[in-house]
Amino acid sequence: MTFTGKQTTVFGLHRSGVAVAKLLDDLGAKVRVTDPKPANQLQADIDALKDREIDFILGGHDHRCIEGADQIVVSPGVPLDIPILQKARSMGIPIVGELEVAASVCPAPIVAITGTKGKSTTTILTACLLKHGDFRNVRAAGNIGVPLSSEVQTLTADDLVVLEASSFQLETTVTFRPRVSVVLNLSRDHLDRHRTMDAYRAAKLKICANQTPTDSIVLNADDQDVATFAEETKAKAVYFTDDSIRETGTYVQNDRIFANWEGEAHWICDVADVPMLGRHNLQNVLAATAVAQIFGISPSLMRSAIRGFSASEYPALEHAFELVKTINGVRFINDSKATNVAAVKAALESLSGPILLIMGGYDKGNDYTPLVALVRAKVKGLILLGSHTQIIRNVLAPQVVTWGTATMSEAVKIAYSHAVSGDVVLLSPANASFDMFSDYKARGGAFREAINQLESAEGK
Repeated sequence: MTFTGKQTTVFGLHRSGVAVAKLLDDLGAKVRVTDPKPANQLQADIDALKDREIDFILGGHDHRCIEGADQIVVSPGVPLDIPILQKARSMGIPIVGELEVAASVCPAPIVAITGTKGKSTTTILTACLLKHGDFRNVRAAGNIGVPLSSEVQTLTADDLVVLEASSFQLETTVTFRPRVSVVLNLSRDHLDRHRTMDAYRAAKLKICANQTPTDSIVLNADDQDVATFAEETKAKAVYFTDDSIRETGTYVQNDRIFANWEGEAHWICDVADVPMLGRHNLQNVLAATAVAQIFGISPSLMRSAIRGFSASEYPALEHAFELVKTINGVRFINDSKATNVAAVKAALESLSGPILLIMGGYDKGNDYTPLVALVRAKVKGLILLGSHTQIIRNVLAPQVVTWGTATMSEAVKIAYSHAVSGDVVLLSPANASFDMFSDYKARGGAFREAINQLESAEGK
């Protein structure tokens, strides 16, 4: 892609939009940015661009957004089917995403990680393991909260990027080619945006569309949909599994993690060395070690990094199956980042119960039937938070006693009032947070605050 002198409109301001607008400006493009929010709601973002010759079209998208545009760059949160983008497409104006722009000028090789759940954890774990390699620097970026556009100008060919890539980012790529791609899992999510599972899968598949036989793809052998990605890419397939021995990749045998590389099995660590709870986190470690072996990291260095890993040191991993507190023998786990059914399923599988489960939020087209058996077996009470919970109630209420509530504080109080020592109160919503909170972090923060208030009341 070329940018010098190109009239470029960036759709969506905020974090990714600001980062790519700065990058495009530095690359010599003529930049305008547009956002449906008015200026008074975007002041911090406007201030971040104030010393640059960038035009603003705020408070809505009109014809000026595409007038004379040579290309359009969309932030991940911008739907591709809005009328102004449909018009641009009919005019033949190229539309790409922030990731495509940044990756096209990135001098460092990229490890790209995607999946329905576990992306952030695996991205940070992988970066921690690869820091033991022969790189000048290893950067974690992408959907994890650090746009690649804000990093590329400080990178060199001696660095390495570990990138969390969402379906929203991948669907707007054209030439994107990571040195190693990783697909963790694939299940129903974001159908409010993608409409069908086929479209969602197609977006994920773009992570490996341009890879060659000199590249690698790390795949979950336990997920049939993911394993078939090997048939649709030229990259060399490496697998991870917690269920069976593999000829290539990582696996678990007798509660020990092994990497099978070039026909030889290497002990990486014991399952007991994994510092995070749950089968889903074990699989994240297996994926990260599969990447590390591709880059030649020694088993002893991987073992040391895994044993020393602490999720609490990384803000991006807050609200992900995080033990907040134990009050009178009742554990409170904050899994606010569980915004889809697959993540809730993984959380429930990782606990022995009994569980008081708090669910609800902005539904993205979920199918809750995969939770039925787990709820019946492990959940003693279901607290539905918010006003958009009828679909959950229809599916799960026949399996468990259910309460509805309008506030997080009340949800925590209800859960605790029905809990006894040994029980778990689990916030694992299966939905986005936008019906009540600005994001999953705010929702998780409200959960923590409600627990703190409960603890204070108990101490009186």
